[in-house]
Amino acid sequence: MPPHAGGEIVPSMVELDGIHDGVLDYATTCTMYWMDRFGPACNLFTYQIAGLTPTEQFFWMQEEGLDLLEEMTADYNVVWGPGFQTVPEAFLGSKKAITGPADIKGLTIRTAGDDGKIFTDMGASVVTLSTEETYESLMRGVLDAYQLSSPGYDYSIAMYEVVDHLYVGSSRQPQEWQPQMWNRDTWNEFPDDLKKIYYEMGAAAGINYYRFMVMTDLASVPLWESQGVPLEFIPQSVSDEVVRRADILYAERAAADPFFDKTYKSIQNFKKVVRGTWERM
Repeated sequence: MPPHAGGEIVPSMVELDGIHDGVLDYATTCTMYWMDRFGPACNLFTYQIAGLTPTEQFFWMQEEGLDLLEEMTADYNVVWGPGFQTVPEAFLGSKKAITGPADIKGLTIRTAGDDGKIFTDMGASVVTLSTEETYESLMRGVLDAYQLSSPGYDYSIAMYEVVDHLYVGSSRQPQEWQPQMWNRDTWNEFPDDLKKIYYEMGAAAGINYYRFMVMTDLASVPLWESQGVPLEFIPQSVSDEVVRRADILYAERAAADPFFDKTYKSIQNFKKVVRGTWERM
């Protein structure tokens, strides 16, 4: 199968529809883009604020998460693979200095996911734009700050040209898991041995992508500095406020949505067991 970039065959962020309709045989994306059809639980498969680390997420998805994802998407013509694991994302790139929680108020921020609700509640105006639109909007002064990906990716698209600060810190988005999606009819055409190969190679590709992103980020650190935008840790007070509000948000969603509650409890229980065994993984 020849690969295609996002948006070439179906619009970006609706790849699941392309898989379901048989327009796509295989695709990857982010589950958090599906909130309009599945509700807030879909965000949990991408990441959780102050949640699982990359290693923990990759293992949880294969132990419990894929079964829950299949339950959520039972009406769709899709088969799930192990997924691609990636790194903590940058906290925020900003044209303005952020020294405490009060500095979030009044900012216009590009982001997607649960942190959008948090930043909105902190007084920001939040929008979701494409990568190209984000760059242009920062350049024209329409946006004050953005979140797209990790430092390595953000450097590759020259975001250092349109911000003065790149804040890092893993509390806002400790990692990102991206699904491997097969059209079920396409998948069922494969013999069992080929299905096994595809699944195992998918798992290998998923963890290899994590290694690639780690090394890409590390290589980008001096490059950001050479462009006059050295990486800065987000102030602890900002991180703490985002986590505090996230705890409240997740408790509210769990109380209102049984499937969210089921999925979030699975994540929290897995995290408790892992961190009760290893200090860091």
